[in-house]
Amino acid sequence: MRVSMDIELKDEPGQLIMALEPVSKHKANLISVFHYHKTGSTGSSRVQVRLVIDANSHIIHTIKEELEASGIRVLRIGEEKYLESITVLLLGHIIQSDLNDTISRIDSTGVAEVVEISLSMPEIAGPSSASLRVSAVGRAEMEQTVALMKTIAAEKELLLVLPVEMG
Repeated sequence: MRVSMDIELKDEPGQLIMALEPVSKHKANLISVFHYHKTGSTGSSRVQVRLVIDANSHIIHTIKEELEASGIRVLRIGEEKYLESITVLLLGHIIQSDLNDTISRIDSTGVAEVVEISLSMPEIAGPSSASLRVSAVGRAEMEQTVALMKTIAAEKELLLVLPVEMG
């Protein structure tokens, strides 16, 4: 069973390694780790981390218990609905062509969403590049999403670079 687990760590060195120990100890398959910093109103810094783990439900439950016993707050555990993921590149005037619209159109399909983005803007008015990690519920839905991204790129005069297998 593939699940995502959102946890909250202290913003201190070694916290992520400590959180991954139970995953390793119980030989769960770690699919991905995503984290971002969140500064609270009191100024204390916390780090939210999303782990995607593949293991049976008993092991997931054991990992959750061990995390909580070590003082790590488990915010959410849920079955992962997206089974296919690809990373694409968009090149051109991405910001001027409304990046929010591009992401919203992908997310509004109901079968896929942009789950990660990295943007490079060397000049404000110049061309930029973005790496988008897109996830979908299955292979057919990913192919539909790729077709949509091709349409969006053509409309906005952007270059879309796909993984070789999706070209």
